[in-house]
Amino acid sequence: MKKIMTMMLAMVIAVSSAGCSGAQSNEAASTSKANNVSPENTEKTQENEPVKLRFSWWGGDARHEATLAVIDQFQKKYPWITIEAEYSAQDGYNDKLMTQLASGTAPDIIQMETGAAPEYFEQGQIVNLSELDINFSEFDENFLINNGQFGSGSQYAIPMGKAGSAIIVNQDLAEKIGIDFTIDYDWEQLIEWGKKVQEYDPSLYLISGNLDFMMAFVIRTWSRQMNNQPIINANSELVMTEEQFEKVLSYIKELYDSKTAVPLSYMASYGTNNQEDPNWIAGKYVCNVGFTSSVQVMAAANPSANYIAGNMPVFKDALSDGWVNDCPQYIGIYAKSKYPKEAAMFLDFFFNDEEAIKTLGTVRSVPPTAKAQQITEAAGSLNPLTKMAVDVSQQYNGVSDSGKTTSAEVTAILKDAYENVAYGVKTPSQAAKEVVSLLKDYIAAQ
Repeated sequence: MKKIMTMMLAMVIAVSSAGCSGAQSNEAASTSKANNVSPENTEKTQENEPVKLRFSWWGGDARHEATLAVIDQFQKKYPWITIEAEYSAQDGYNDKLMTQLASGTAPDIIQMETGAAPEYFEQGQIVNLSELDINFSEFDENFLINNGQFGSGSQYAIPMGKAGSAIIVNQDLAEKIGIDFTIDYDWEQLIEWGKKVQEYDPSLYLISGNLDFMMAFVIRTWSRQMNNQPIINANSELVMTEEQFEKVLSYIKELYDSKTAVPLSYMASYGTNNQEDPNWIAGKYVCNVGFTSSVQVMAAANPSANYIAGNMPVFKDALSDGWVNDCPQYIGIYAKSKYPKEAAMFLDFFFNDEEAIKTLGTVRSVPPTAKAQQITEAAGSLNPLTKMAVDVSQQYNGVSDSGKTTSAEVTAILKDAYENVAYGVKTPSQAAKEVVSLLKDYIAAQ
């Protein structure tokens, strides 16, 4: 009898234990489901140490929302990796990042301004991405060489989109006056067209453009076309001569003296927001000089007009087309990041995952890969005029300015020279002598 009682007690204990085990399993499954973690991802999480990355970028609300959604997608796929988002408007972003880099507190993943990225590379602040597991096969090889390698032969930053200079043309007005921006033409042709516009109607202008865009459009491009090099080359040598500066500054003076371009003093009222100019909205300009990223907003300001992306001026004897297929911003990994492998996993996901591509759309201009362009075009998120502007830009082959030519100090010197001549404050000769002296002082101080 005692033996029977012992056996019955053992059976009760076994059943009870089995019931407890089932309850624990259901509780664990419920917790996993509540945390949106599949059994497979739970297992992956247990196999990996938790990693926390910081990712900083600038932009508007649409870019913030899309980027946050992609971060969420990535974290669901790799639940042991957490990405802390640090985002803001562009104003003050670069100053804050430079302070973080100087203090060793920069984020792991960094969106960078194109003019600043070469300096970060020279300072050793960003990782060689070519040594990490990132698939670059969907990128055009030449585009990568000109954007993010900085002459090193390795990828230190990834271009986040395709962009370049652009001329957006009010085709209806151009046809009325008899101007054709679809042909090949040189810089003097712009002056001739400007005179033709004035003869047609003195209240109209051929070109509208603000100081920032016009300086880059004319001065930097002339150096590339005349010398096949940027103003300051990779060896920190001043390439443009005083004579060449006087030539380009004389051309700038002619742009305004002939009323080919809208007076710079008038354009200054709108900063870089040329779409707010009532005369542009009223269709009083044949074209606007800017970048591929600005054509959509310019066209939207005057929906009654028909717009195209025009060709660019090139000297007949140019050593280079001079027009660069640039990018709106770069992304890279901080050299002091503790987790470069995991940061590279995110960058690979960001550029190659189809769901991520669809989510990001065109919030950072035209996507940088053919695959992403096909996906966004099929989804209807790629603006046709923006794509046209990028396609026109890609017809030209020019060396990149990335380096000291695009630094904040050099940009300020070039803008001052442009402005002084456009306003008639200094002669082209005076401005040329001054700009060469200032650029030499800048180079000597580096």
